[in-house]
Amino acid sequence: MLVRVFAALMLWWAASESVRPAPLAVPRCCPPGHALPSDLLRGTRVAAAGLLAACESRENPPPWAPLVYAPARGAFLERGRLPQHWRLSEAIVPECPELRVVLEHAAPYALLANNASLLLRGATGAIPPQRYCAESGAALVCADEVEEGGVAKCCAEGRALDGARCIEDDTLASAALDELRKAWNGSVSVGGWPSCEGGEYAVAGALGAAKLTQDGALELPGGKLASGAWCAESVRGEDSARVLACESAARALRPVRAARHALYGAGLAVGAAFLAATLAAGFALPAAHHALHWRCQTHYVAALMLGDALLAATQLVGDAVPTPLCRALAVAMHFLFLSAFFWLNTMCFNIWWTFRDFRPTSLERGQETVRLRVYMVYAWGGPLLLSGAALLLDRLPPAAAPHLLRPRFAVQRCWFYGDMEILVYFFGPVGVLLLVNLALFVSTTRQLTCGLWRRDEVKSTSERAALGRVCAKLVVVMGVTWGADVVSWAAGGPEYVWYATDLLNALQGVFIFLVVGCQPHAWAALKRAAAACCARPSQHAATSSSHLPSCGESLTHTTAAPPPAQPPAQRLPMETVC
Repeated sequence: MLVRVFAALMLWWAASESVRPAPLAVPRCCPPGHALPSDLLRGTRVAAAGLLAACESRENPPPWAPLVYAPARGAFLERGRLPQHWRLSEAIVPECPELRVVLEHAAPYALLANNASLLLRGATGAIPPQRYCAESGAALVCADEVEEGGVAKCCAEGRALDGARCIEDDTLASAALDELRKAWNGSVSVGGWPSCEGGEYAVAGALGAAKLTQDGALELPGGKLASGAWCAESVRGEDSARVLACESAARALRPVRAARHALYGAGLAVGAAFLAATLAAGFALPAAHHALHWRCQTHYVAALMLGDALLAATQLVGDAVPTPLCRALAVAMHFLFLSAFFWLNTMCFNIWWTFRDFRPTSLERGQETVRLRVYMVYAWGGPLLLSGAALLLDRLPPAAAPHLLRPRFAVQRCWFYGDMEILVYFFGPVGVLLLVNLALFVSTTRQLTCGLWRRDEVKSTSERAALGRVCAKLVVVMGVTWGADVVSWAAGGPEYVWYATDLLNALQGVFIFLVVGCQPHAWAALKRAAAACCARPSQHAATSSSHLPSCGESLTHTTAAPPPAQPPAQRLPMETVC
């Protein structure tokens, strides 16, 4: 009995040995402890003769872990796991005069587990091991094995682009294939990213505005892309497929920035300079520093000044900003502009609260401090939450929230990707704040014109004109003109139609300076400072000087109530309170 069992085991072992695959040599380009230099992999073709000499010695070379596909299983093996019958043959260069560099991230390829052949987009068939060698992240294939030209969809089958990465979307993927097949009568490859240094890609234009040539080259309004240097893909949020190319090539094809951007950037720079002057004028008046409205105004002007400065830089520099810096600038501008609008909202509320019953009351220092802290939590915390949520969504992996609209910072410019992203993450919250500001402005103006003018204190024509000037200043200080920017974005149309509104909003810093910073008391303080600097008196005279309050100061600052026996103080003209 034991003899029979032993004979059966021997027969099973012999049968299993007969079906086990024979050892298979898989070529690696460089010898052990060496790797190909990054400069060599940036090119598209290299000579086979000097490949071994180009290999660099490294203490810790990257692991050799190609993507392996097992046909018997119908699935890819885990990265780094190699078939047991493979034997790595190092320092093996194919016997062909010229090799083509194929980067794994640009043109996905895979090695077959059963025979170590290489499957590659654009190849005439499976490439045998004698015709290629593989390195970490790249393969070098005999140039005659790969066909030049052809049209390629960027992402794999069933996937489309969300602006930064490929995501699963059968509808968009099918639309991209249909548009490519209509424009090109030949076959369309899937997963055909061009080989780019660093794997950085950018949108070069719309596929519908391009013309395909017979050799697979693409003619765009700004220039021409050679065959294999581009791919097309549907992008979430766009109405048609987009052409993607290496970042440097895509930027070279973009049209020269319109005069509107240059004009807008110059206006923003001028406005930022005047906002800085407004801050300087405010700090020149120490007596006004305790005023609640002055403090809110300082936060508003500072946030708007920094946001305008960054936006002016991006408008004037254009596409020369590197992508990581462009993304950081977009996030910073999002936070600063939201903060400016939130602080503008607190100013509008503070002015409305002051004029609501025509009794400008004084606040104790403690009450003023508590209210300012509440304003700061609201006007800095709200933008921080909104911009932080936008940044978090932008950096999440695609599988984490595939159906949420992402900001897609710095994909096309140093801002949001498209109109829908701007609406959801910026103009939506800003529009709500502007509507609230407009309601507060209408209420405040009505209280002044329909209520205060009918009182006995306001009888003369000069005082009514003064109240008119108060309302006109409120229009600028409360930012009603910001609504024109939202209207120009929503209405669209030719750029020249909105030159005036764009320039008006870009130069708003000038108007804020004229209303807030360019005041008689500010000029008087500067003159006193200049006189003191020139005279440098040895002793300080114990004299007091009066000043006219800044916008809202006389309404909210802490003042001591006059003794009952004293006559009432002379009333200041109304135009000086705002």
